[in-house]
Amino acid sequence: MTESETVNPLFRESPPSPTEPVVATSSLRALRLARNWKVEDIAARVKYTPRQIDALEAGRFEDLPRGLALRGMVRSYARLMGVDHAALEASLQQYIGPMQGGIANHTSIRALSATHDVDRRPGSVGWLVLILAVVVVACAVAVWQGLVPASLVPEWLRSALR
Repeated sequence: MTESETVNPLFRESPPSPTEPVVATSSLRALRLARNWKVEDIAARVKYTPRQIDALEAGRFEDLPRGLALRGMVRSYARLMGVDHAALEASLQQYIGPMQGGIANHTSIRALSATHDVDRRPGSVGWLVLILAVVVVACAVAVWQGLVPASLVPEWLRSALR
C-alpha cells in the first residue's frame, strides 16, 4: 500500500456485501483482497495476464482489450468472485461495445451463410486454362523425352508424339 492509502481511510476498499451488485472494477480488487488472493492467483484462474487483471482492477481500460475479450474477462472474474456480472458489464458497456447478432457474427459460422459472396474475378478462368495448358505440355515433354515408362503411355499417344 502507498503512504496515502494507509493514512487516508477513504482509499481503503471494503468488499461489497453479497447482496449489493458490483458496479465498479475496484470492488473486484476489494473482493480479491478480502480472500487474500494475489493478482497472479486471479490471472491463473481466469487465463489473463496479471498486468491485465491489475489494469481491470485499477480502471485503466486503455490497457485492456475491447469488445468480447473484455466482456469475457469481466464475466470470468465476476464468476470467480461469486458475484453477478450483469451490473458490472452494464457499467463497462462503453468499453465492451454493442453485441449484435449472437455467435454467428463472431465466429467462422458466418462464412457458411448463404449471403456470403464468393469473390469471382473474370480472370480466374483464364488462369485455370493457362495452368492446364502448362500441365499438358509438361506431360507431353516427359513422354517425348522418355521420362515416363513406355508401359504407362497409350499407343495412340506414343505414335502422335513421334
